[in-house]
Amino acid sequence: MVERILHRLALQVLERHYGGSVLPAIVPASPRGEPLARQIEAHLLQEASRPCAQAGPGVPILLVDDVLYTGRTLLGHLVRWWEQAPQVEALVLVDRGHRRYPIAPDYVGLALATTLQERVEVRPTEKGWEVWLV
Repeated sequence: MVERILHRLALQVLERHYGGSVLPAIVPASPRGEPLARQIEAHLLQEASRPCAQAGPGVPILLVDDVLYTGRTLLGHLVRWWEQAPQVEALVLVDRGHRRYPIAPDYVGLALATTLQERVEVRPTEKGWEVWLV
């Protein structure tokens, strides 16, 4: 199921960047976002048959993370890329709400209603990915 969600997210990115000469550079927002970022990039390459840009000045950025909670991690990356990139978008696999910072992702795989005591974990497995509410 998660693999299908990642594929759908990649298609949404392509739709938004249709006709553009370059796809955004894929930047993981955390170490946990690294494998998801690589998987999104692979889906984009498969569907668009053109590679994503390399991160740098003047290049649109797509921040990828597994779970969005307070927004602090994404906010830190937004500040970092604010002056360099003409466009910064955010893609998260799971949005669990409870923001402390004014962050709204552009692409969301799953939106879960959680309590403050619950945690959401995204775990890689041999067959793909699992999302756990603990």
